[in-house]
Amino acid sequence: MGVNIQSYSESTGGSVANRLPGIYVLLFSLTQDETVTVGKLGTLKFPVGGYAYVGSGMKGAEARVRRHLRTHPRASWHLDYLLPIGEPVAAILGHTAGRLECPLAQVLGHQFQVIPRFGSSDCRCSGHLFQSADNESLAKATLDALERFGCAVKVLPLSPEGELFTRQ
Repeated sequence: MGVNIQSYSESTGGSVANRLPGIYVLLFSLTQDETVTVGKLGTLKFPVGGYAYVGSGMKGAEARVRRHLRTHPRASWHLDYLLPIGEPVAAILGHTAGRLECPLAQVLGHQFQVIPRFGSSDCRCSGHLFQSADNESLAKATLDALERFGCAVKVLPLSPEGELFTRQ
């Protein structure tokens, strides 16, 4: 995947920061069209472009993101099937005690192509994975929504492109 986990771990601010509850959006890119078998969802086609996966980590959003970035011998989440062939760009965290994963997915679903049922087997959302031609529009929509929700926002760049999404 090209992510230096050691650098990422150092950038999280330590173990206390890793345990802050919240929601996250993991942005990544696919540089070519891919066909992937995703567990019980079956074989899905993913076009070239930017992707945003919405998740939550109520016992630690940053720790959950770090878990997604590690290699796993066996897939546990839908994202585990797709992320190994993607290029991680950034993780956008919204620290909150509120359960805002589905409301964020609904906001993004009104603006971007939803990958049906991806990441939403435990809720009634149409999906928690969104596709766009670029990551910039996904990042902007995510940041805007998290601010409207009143979350404490943190952007963790995972590539040089991810640096562009940090707000001063």
